[in-house]
Amino acid sequence: MNETTYDVVWPKSPRGVQSQRLAARLDTLSGRRIAFVWDYLFRGDEIFPILERELVARYPDIEVIGYDAFGNSHGGDEGDFIAGLPDALAARHIDAVVSGMGC
Repeated sequence: MNETTYDVVWPKSPRGVQSQRLAARLDTLSGRRIAFVWDYLFRGDEIFPILERELVARYPDIEVIGYDAFGNSHGGDEGDFIAGLPDALAARHIDAVVSGMGC
């Protein structure tokens, strides 16, 4: 009867953000405007040009809007950046976004 007992806790925290329904996928990227969005952290300056080259090779009529058109998605004003992103994308008639984030 002198056995030690321990409280058991679940290591998983409650959800901070609720799941949302995903947007419908595009049937093709052909003829679409694709935006690159980057947090200016991990090698996007190397990776996005390669990705653009490969996308254009596969879809010659694609238009890529580079990450420099949108600015840095990370930092002290990232809340404002994210809040304004839908309008920035709509103003440029963007069909899809590739977002690069460093980890």
